[in-house]
Amino acid sequence: MAGKLIAAGLCARQTLDLRPGECVIVETKGVITPTRVMFLGTRALEGFDYEQMRVYARQAIEFLIRQAVPVQTLTTTVHGTGYGLDAVESLQSLVRGFDEGMSLKPSFGLREIKFVELHERTARMLTSALDSVRPSLDTGRLPESKTSVPAPDRQTLQPIPLPASDPPAKRHVFVALPFSEQFEDVYEYGIYAPVRACELICEKTNESAFTGDILLRIRDRIETAWLVIADLTEARPNVYLEVGYAWGKGKDGILLAREGEELHFDVARHRCIYYKSIRQLARDLEKLLHGLADTDEV
Repeated sequence: MAGKLIAAGLCARQTLDLRPGECVIVETKGVITPTRVMFLGTRALEGFDYEQMRVYARQAIEFLIRQAVPVQTLTTTVHGTGYGLDAVESLQSLVRGFDEGMSLKPSFGLREIKFVELHERTARMLTSALDSVRPSLDTGRLPESKTSVPAPDRQTLQPIPLPASDPPAKRHVFVALPFSEQFEDVYEYGIYAPVRACELICEKTNESAFTGDILLRIRDRIETAWLVIADLTEARPNVYLEVGYAWGKGKDGILLAREGEELHFDVARHRCIYYKSIRQLARDLEKLLHGLADTDEV
């Protein structure tokens, strides 16, 4: 999107080099479908977590209100899904931020927020989550159009104090899984669903989608995880590497494997769920997680 606007002469690349809290709005002149595009500076990727998403969403609304931008529909992606963060938790953080921004001026003309997601599986998951987050929010996808103005003014927002009634922090689970499409159902239905049912954040790193330093990201999320869950089916090197790193950092966890899988190394003392079906995996994993959460044991 930014590339098309720059190529059309609607803004310069340096105009979009924003620091956290800085905003610009670019009039698209029909180059792409949306009438305007807002660029809002954020922290670097490694620091852009759920709380920062909440701040980002609130700042976006506050900026529109302060600048009296006439907008009825706001379209955004759900950030974090491409670099391993929990998709539903990311959506909830954005919605909380939008709500906080709208509370500054309830009469603001915004009528609709659309969340755009190109990945069909993630889109289905987020659509289901919207029903519990806020039924009135609409979802959809804007098609791109097939088709020299002054540089937009750069505005800076001061840090916004968040309400005292912040939701309690949730513990996050890191999932080590083979980088393969065939394990996506295992993750979505056998792991993600029971982890979320236990009110935990569920994260994994997708090698095909992540654009930064994947090893640094994996190490950071393992080091800060409450629990590591690893599927050792097919003995993928990346999964064993992540398990070894977790053990080296004193992170115990739960091992998974399809029934009949022969595990490598000495893992006898570690929890392992052998599963015949995804349904059985989901049931056994949720039961074990509830037990761990109740005793606060890992």
